[in-house]
Amino acid sequence: MRSLAAHRTVRVQEGAAGRAPLRVKAARLVVRGLLRLLFRVRACGLENVPDRPVIVCANHLGWADPFLILALLPVEPRLYVLGERAGVLRNSFRVRVINALQVMVPLDRNKPREALRIMQGVLARGGSLLIFPEGELGSQEGALQRLQHGAAQLSVHSGVPVLPIGLTGTAELWLRRPITVRVGRPIDPAALAEGDTRSRIHTMTAALETSLRTLLPGDCTHPRLKPLCDRLTNLL
Repeated sequence: MRSLAAHRTVRVQEGAAGRAPLRVKAARLVVRGLLRLLFRVRACGLENVPDRPVIVCANHLGWADPFLILALLPVEPRLYVLGERAGVLRNSFRVRVINALQVMVPLDRNKPREALRIMQGVLARGGSLLIFPEGELGSQEGALQRLQHGAAQLSVHSGVPVLPIGLTGTAELWLRRPITVRVGRPIDPAALAEGDTRSRIHTMTAALETSLRTLLPGDCTHPRLKPLCDRLTNLL
């Protein structure tokens, strides 16, 4: 099962493009409906999403994060999610969901040049990318871990803007839990101060961190009852 799943997810990347097939559009509507049924989702700043490929960068608290962004952002340019290969293929249920949506691009952290080539290929073919620049799952609402430079490096080399998104409410989930998704303004690498590539990457990372911090936290809540908390938090 693992080798078959890996082949299918990589093949999605190889055929990546900005256009979304009917199957993906239908799956997106289903996911959006389920999320709004289970949770109270609030989205702010969707008008900031440009109608061109972008590198979406968000904080990462739980399994719902990529599904919220995929469901709320425009269906085109088509958005692909980057993830560690080991995490992507962690269990058979996760594999089935990924293969049904055809949006995951699994990468090997030990092969950074290959990862950069794959990501640049997706953008060159008109697709957008979702990256969690913290590099690991957070545990505290409203907090932001130190950002890695990968997203900024990709933006500077490709010329594709970074779109910051702040997520609040996804670390712990329960039925009808309020979740806030805040979309910031795109950060265009062409607007960065002149300098060598290394300096521009660091400047972009700093600008992204500043923007993400302004988008956190969103709506916070501390109810006495949390229906289905364990099941929903650990669903995927």
